[in-house]
Amino acid sequence: METLGSRIRYARDACGLTQDDIAAHFGIKRVSVTQWEGGTTKPAVSRLSKLADLLHTSAEWLLDGRGDAPAWTASADQPSAKKISGFKPEIIPGSELVGAKDFPIYAAAAGGEGHQIVTFEPIEWVKRPSILEGVPGSYGLLVYGDSMDPAFCHGDMALIHPGLGPAAGSDVVLYDHPPNGDAEAIIKRLVSWSEQEWRLKQYNPPREWTAFRADWPTCHRVVGKYSRR
Repeated sequence: METLGSRIRYARDACGLTQDDIAAHFGIKRVSVTQWEGGTTKPAVSRLSKLADLLHTSAEWLLDGRGDAPAWTASADQPSAKKISGFKPEIIPGSELVGAKDFPIYAAAAGGEGHQIVTFEPIEWVKRPSILEGVPGSYGLLVYGDSMDPAFCHGDMALIHPGLGPAAGSDVVLYDHPPNGDAEAIIKRLVSWSEQEWRLKQYNPPREWTAFRADWPTCHRVVGKYSRR
């Protein structure tokens, strides 16, 4: 939880609230909360104290991590897909699509050991989600396999912001760079990282392990998803 956005997301999840709950509390659109948590924007300073109260934490902890992280409530601990998977990626509704069909979608195929082979030739172009409006290089990636089920199911479309750095507790796509132009990729939950390693997590089957950054040098942040068609 090294960023303001990741702390907001953790605290929201800890008290069992949705992005819609926070948006309704402040009278704003849900995409604004999504952007806070993704790090593309920040809440106004005037809202931090009220946001902290809503999330049962302090403004100091939200801003820079000082003090104790918020405790999980009983409602947040009820057995659910959220408990199985941690933070569930937000599903972007059709009402939040903008502009022309200029958002590229890339396909993936099985690559062995839960990896995907991605060829960067768009299989289609769709309307851009508002959370990625104006973000150069953003794209969608069809998920292959079920290692991240129920957060991501086979056929879901992960929405990728390549400009956001790694953040603990976020979903990411990691790439290697083979010479043939096709990339091998994995989509996982990022637990933590160091200069040498990524600490990763998947849900099906449950597994947590370490991968070398030298093997997976490129990290792109997942900021949402479209459910499979």
